[in-house]
Order: sequence, then C-alpha cells, then structure tokens
Amino acid sequence: MSADKPRSRRRRRRAPRPASRPRPAPPITDQLGLLKQALASSPADETEIVWLDERRGTASSRSDDCGAPIVQESTVLVRVLERGRLGTHRTGAADAAELESTIRQAVAQSRARDTLQGLPHLPADDSAGGPIENLHDPEIARLEPEQASKRLRKHLARREVGTLDWGVTELTVVNSRGVRRRADVTGCTIQVRCAHTPGAGHAAASSRSLAGLDMDRVVERARRRHGSGTAGLVPAEKTVLLLAPEATILLLALLNSSAFSASAYQHGSSFLREHLGVQVFDRRLSLRDDATDPDGLPFPFDFEGTIKRPVDLIVKGAPKTPALDQRQAALFGLPPTAHAVTGNDALAQHLFLRAGDDSHEQLLERCSGGVFVGWLDRVECFDSRRVRFRAKARGVRAIEDGHLRAPLPDLIWEDSLLHALSNPSGLGAETVVWSPRGFAGAISAPALSLAEVVGLRVEPMMPASAAG
Repeated sequence: MSADKPRSRRRRRRAPRPASRPRPAPPITDQLGLLKQALASSPADETEIVWLDERRGTASSRSDDCGAPIVQESTVLVRVLERGRLGTHRTGAADAAELESTIRQAVAQSRARDTLQGLPHLPADDSAGGPIENLHDPEIARLEPEQASKRLRKHLARREVGTLDWGVTELTVVNSRGVRRRADVTGCTIQVRCAHTPGAGHAAASSRSLAGLDMDRVVERARRRHGSGTAGLVPAEKTVLLLAPEATILLLALLNSSAFSASAYQHGSSFLREHLGVQVFDRRLSLRDDATDPDGLPFPFDFEGTIKRPVDLIVKGAPKTPALDQRQAALFGLPPTAHAVTGNDALAQHLFLRAGDDSHEQLLERCSGGVFVGWLDRVECFDSRRVRFRAKARGVRAIEDGHLRAPLPDLIWEDSLLHALSNPSGLGAETVVWSPRGFAGAISAPALSLAEVVGLRVEPMMPASAAG
C-alpha cells in the first residue's frame, strides 16, 4: 500500500447488550423463609404478602415473525391493616431488605387513610381444599417462540394466521393469620383467523396444557365459519343474531367486569346494586364461577389465599352476588366469594355459562334469515348502569335455510346486555373454553342466539382526507 493513500477505517460493531432479565425468584424453601421473616418483623396489626412470578411468551404462524422475547416479571404486593386502616405497596424486588421496606411503605400509607367501615380483616382460612390436578404442563414451561411458531405452521394452511400465547405463573400468598398458599400453573391460548376479507373465520381456545388445546379442532372450527365470495346486504330491521361461543365469551367478560366486579358494585355503577336477586335476564341463563372444574382453567385459591369454591352468579336469570373479597364482604354484609385479585378488587375468573340442548345445525335452522357473528372486536361499555356496549362484529355471515351463506361486511353493534340477554332464542350444546385476558382463569360458553336484535350497522367509511 502506498504511503500517500489514506488507510480505510473499519468500525468495529459493538456486540448487542444482552437483554436485562429480572432477578430469578429464590427457591420455594428460601422464599417461604423470607416471607415468614418479613411477617414476623411487620409492625402492622395484620400483614399479607402476595408474591407473583410470571413467564409469558407469544408467537405467530407468520414465517417472517420470530416471536417476541420471553417476558419474565416478578411482583411482590404487600397489604396491611393498621387500626382498621388499609395500606398497600408493591415492588419488583425480592430480598429481605426490600420486603421490610415495602411493608413499612404500606404501613405509612395506611396512616393517611380513613378507617374502613365494617370489620375488615385478612382471611384465616387454614383448610387444605380439594386437590386440583394437571395445573402444570412441563411442555408449556419449556416452550420457546421459534418452537411455538413451527408448531402453529404445521396446523395452518396458506392465508390462515394463528397466534399462540402461553405462560407460567407461580403464586405464593402468606399472611399473619397463618395462611400459606403456593401454586405453580401453566396456560396457553390459540387464536386462528382464516383470511382478511369479510366473513373471515375466527376461532380460539385455552387450556392448562398444550395437549389439551387441540389445535386441529380450533383450526377446523375457524374454517367452517369462513365464507368467501361477494358480501351480501345487511338486514335493515330487527334480526336474529347467532353468536359463536367466542363472541358469547367476550360479552360475558364485559358483563363480568362491568357489573359483577367488586369495584363496580362498591362504586354503585353496577346494576346489581338495585337488582340483586331480581330476574333481569332470561330464565334459561345461569352463570356459575367454578375454579375447581377441570373443564375450564382451574386454580386452587384467590389472591388472599382463600380456597376457591363454586359460586352461582346468575341463577335462572337472577343475579345472586357480586365477586367479593373478605374486606368487601364485611363492608356490604354479604358472604365472601374467594374472588380477590390485585388492586384491592374482586373478580370472578372461571365463568361457566350453562349450555343448552341445541346442536349447531338446530341453531342454524332456528336462526334462518338472521346473521351469524364469529368474533367481536373493541368491546366496550359506555353506560355501566344499563350495561350498554359497543362492539365491532367480525366474521359475519348471512344464515339461510339452516346454513351459513354469503359473507357480510363487518358491523358495529350497539345494544344493552340487559336487553340482549333477556331474550335469547337458543343455547348451543357444545362449549368453548377461552381466556381473553391472561391465564388466571377462562370462560366456558356455548353458541347463543338472540332474538329481535337491533343496533347493527355498517361501520362508516373514513373520509379520504381524514385517512391522509
């Protein structure tokens, strides 16, 4: 190389920094020792510590999607009662010094609060509860995104898209009244869509194990619902609506959070405040929460450590109770339902809508001249007292002569659940188990046909100027 020719400089590429990972949870024996020590040193009248470790993954069937990285999170939630006042604090750390600091932060918060009404206390449930089997699947615990993507692609054809979400949850609950609970559970959910056009087929399912997911059955259900061809005309007046089980599940999830949660009941936004024990739905509708049923996504105890048990929420159309933890039950003078979740709230998470006797063919025959809805997007409640909601209906098909016919455009549906669920015309015999939100539990529901549905309309097109 000549002396007057500048030497080219090569920049060294820095190796990417490894992604930061949360500190792994200590072994269970050390963890319980830490928690017992923290309870013993607490200055509060009563103390509860909830330790939650989660490992979550998601993958797509798309060949260009490697899947998002595995997410690992640890959360420690401390709740104290000091002279009848409640204080809470949470942290992501997990050592003796941080636990002690978190407890003191919760105590300091309680001193700024008003005294709670009723007789607040933490549960002293020392019963063992019945054994719940098959909560943990080693295959899910070992699953990685690339492996999950390959598994999905084996079941799907061209123009079919699927996602697989999975998680491992380790929950430990201890309190100063002697509660010691520990659970290690897994969960997985598959969602499938056939095509992106109107009338596309949708399906979903959840399970505590990969083997229990039965991907072929879910994919086949989506294919049966898919309709191709020119979109037909939307009925202009009242019509019969047949909801796929997944659409029914999304409506039940909205009803659950808007009306049956402890926070909705306490704040007075739930219609249950005036209609508890009153028949407001059709007598064919009965809704039970049962975390012990192996056909759902069972879980042994709630976030207070209280053993789960079956609870009837709706019996023959009449709401019977909201979800309540120990504190809220004392406040309202109602029995606790073992539904405590984080955030000082209570929510039923293992819903079962009682199935009917109608086969899929009988429902289609009964709903001839109506509309089939396979999926609901953007489900939101805008009037809690009447449970008025708005949703986008997808996978819409016309029903003629007992068969799914022409695809219809996606529709906007506005209605009240008090109205819609007061006039069902049929309940399917087959149910789907699906968890739209996380793996703490799932909802089991059949197909549901609704008579005299109004409020269906085509979503207005966005003006070109607005789109630009």
